Amino acid sequence: MVSYTVFYFPIRGRAELIRLVFEAAGVAYANKYPTNWPAEKPTLPFGQLPALIVRDDNTHAEQVVAQTSAIVRHLAAKFDLVHADEHQRLLADGYYESIVDLQNAVVKIVYKTPEEHKGAAKAEFLATTLPAFVAAHTKFLAANGDQGFYFGGKLTYLELALFAQIGAVNAAMPGAITAENAPALVKVQTAVAQNDKVKAYLASERFHKH
Repeated sequence: MVSYTVFYFPIRGRAELIRLVFEAAGVAYANKYPTNWPAEKPTLPFGQLPALIVRDDNTHAEQVVAQTSAIVRHLAAKFDLVHADEHQRLLADGYYESIVDLQNAVVKIVYKTPEEHKGAAKAEFLATTLPAFVAAHTKFLAANGDQGFYFGGKLTYLELALFAQIGAVNAAMPGAITAENAPALVKVQTAVAQNDKVKAYLASERFHKH
């Protein structure tokens, strides 16, 4: 048996998808927050968070795993939050990477853009980056009959990723993604939110409000 700890700051951020995978799978995990970041940073594989601490409950050995995408894909495959069809898994991985690209664009605006340039950066994002993303994913979802899922009716890490990113975009730029300008994407958001395990998580103290 192994136990899992998500090591990240006490916010949703880049760790939220990892937490959502655990929650949707019904697998227990703990949250760990930095208490002395300058001292903890050098102990991590790349000096970055999030990280996943995997502990062997028999030997008590611990392994620290880095990089969100690697962690998410490993856990999703382990907990049956991927599709059985190999081609669908390949397409899903590509779609997921575009969600990561969108996340990186938002992070750049919020954390790496000087305050005096943020207005212009947000305007460019809303006029160009986001509409292109919405158009692409609307097309992907339409190929599955616009059911709120990318392939069939199975919840996978891909829907969880889009759910997390819609929340992040709207937190940074309120009203950016709505049922009016992205109905197919919001349908995915609704489908994820209505999942019993996710719904329980969102109402729990485990869920970080910001």
